[in-house]
Amino acid sequence: MRKCATIVLFLFLINTAPTSFAHVGDRPSVHDTVANILQRFRQELTHEQVKTLNKQTALELLRPEERKVLNSGFLTFNLSQPATVFIACGAGDRAPFWLPEQGFSRSALTLTTPDDGAYEIWQKDVAAGNVGLGVNSIDGGGKHYLVFVKSRGKKAAKIKNVYPGQHKVVPARAGERYYADDDGVLEVLPPEIAGALMIQTLRANRDVAKLTGELVVTRYPSTPEPDQIVLSWEGDPRTTQTITWRTDTTIANAFVIYQPKEDYTFFYRKEPAKLKASTMKLKTDDLVNDRSVNRHSATLQDLRPNSTYVYSVGDSGGNYWSALSEFTTAPDKVTPFSFMYLGDAQNGLDRWGTLMQNAYRQRPDMAFVLMAGDLVNRGAKRDDWDDLFYNGSPVFAKKPLMPTIGNHECQGGHPTLYLSLFHLPTNGPQFVEPERAYSFEYSNALFVVLDSNEDAQKQAPWLDAQLTNSKAVWKFVMFHHPIYSSAKSRDNNKIREAWLPIFDKHHVDMVLQGHDHAYLRTYPMKEDKRVGSAKEGTIYVVAVSGTKMYEQGIFDYTEKGFTNTSTFQILDVQISGDRLLYRSYDLDGRPVDEFEIKK
Repeated sequence: MRKCATIVLFLFLINTAPTSFAHVGDRPSVHDTVANILQRFRQELTHEQVKTLNKQTALELLRPEERKVLNSGFLTFNLSQPATVFIACGAGDRAPFWLPEQGFSRSALTLTTPDDGAYEIWQKDVAAGNVGLGVNSIDGGGKHYLVFVKSRGKKAAKIKNVYPGQHKVVPARAGERYYADDDGVLEVLPPEIAGALMIQTLRANRDVAKLTGELVVTRYPSTPEPDQIVLSWEGDPRTTQTITWRTDTTIANAFVIYQPKEDYTFFYRKEPAKLKASTMKLKTDDLVNDRSVNRHSATLQDLRPNSTYVYSVGDSGGNYWSALSEFTTAPDKVTPFSFMYLGDAQNGLDRWGTLMQNAYRQRPDMAFVLMAGDLVNRGAKRDDWDDLFYNGSPVFAKKPLMPTIGNHECQGGHPTLYLSLFHLPTNGPQFVEPERAYSFEYSNALFVVLDSNEDAQKQAPWLDAQLTNSKAVWKFVMFHHPIYSSAKSRDNNKIREAWLPIFDKHHVDMVLQGHDHAYLRTYPMKEDKRVGSAKEGTIYVVAVSGTKMYEQGIFDYTEKGFTNTSTFQILDVQISGDRLLYRSYDLDGRPVDEFEIKK
């Protein structure tokens, strides 16, 4: 039950924590209004209506009192005298829906910022007194609007009682920040706005009133039958095996039965061992069906190394049990082995499932699977995870999955669902939340998994210690954001500055990454330069296993690169001659890249 209290608390905070908005007098807050709208939608809309809900439909479904709050209750202030209010916002359908309803007119003015590009400008003459502006959007995304106020008289207008209080009033001039919570600054202002006051809005508030896409329907609701069975390692891969799975909430007591495969035959069968699982309730309020499920987890201990076990998971009543499956523990001595590495799955999970099945059919001897983050597109939406497990569990129930966290797992700011769904080692850096970074050894290889969403420098001492203290022949490191990007106009220099010197110091053999959806393999690199062979430097790979693709950038560090290809990678660690054979395959199992490293 190690995780239960923590995960339930995180989910409670996500679903109930207020934003910076509160009641002002007797006016309902935007936060409460949005929460009530979503609750009403959850109760009133059919599953099909939820799936097809868009901006226009959501607006039509709003009640008058709800629309009034979203139209004018988001940002309010008092004006000392008549003024013109300018709203700079995204163009076209990205403009806030309430602008024409409040009488704002689209002007010929535009504003361009170096960080956020072009804004179109709407304007309206207002009287002295209270001014109320609406929410940024109800469909999310884009940039937050900007507010400029210019007096229409000889006296300068004064702005008081700005609500919410995090907004700041400053002169509108070059060099001034235009968001209160961001460092982007204005460079050139239209003359019509020169001399105005600016209310610095908050970039972080652009989605506080998001209605579309907030409620979802899972295609794969839970039942009493165990599903989403996934193997991983919390402990020593030689002697332990962690198994997690899902049922509906009617199954409160769950168990694993298991035994060595050699003890399970058609003619003679020894009684299997039985272990009670820990169970936690996982509630996700954005689902309109199957909002609560039970997640079960058990770690088998004292297993024999290099041994195959058969197992099944089920309930105490014996009514619902999974089909018999098997796993193999890690060896306790140096033996050859193979593993699979995957880049981002994220989109097109049905097609990704085909890739997984093809990979397993081609290499059923693989020992485990590494995934370099962005396993799903919407990490805070459980229906995406249900899709992933539906398509991946046929393999993950046989081969341990050891993932890292991508930026999409951090949707909403914290990878709460990711941490509730996986059970991973807790031997990571002191200043990083458990299971976000970890290491394990298998045969003669060390695997270090880092969280590139977190402060890279804080993880550097731990990374250095893992590599220093290991006697492994082969050293692999995996994280999400690449040190050497494949996509155009992307660079993660802070990660490179923090970790690359450590990779060089310990001669890490390969760094496995994701994030940039175009395949790339670098030349061997050391001190940020190409070197002659893998004996001298480290090879960095970026791969993608899903269907979302990027263009390939042109870089002098690229030895192999291609686009629009979903791949899986098999790495064979061979003992004879200390060789590593790396092969990359496309969806249909055709080889697309290959190289060899000899120690």
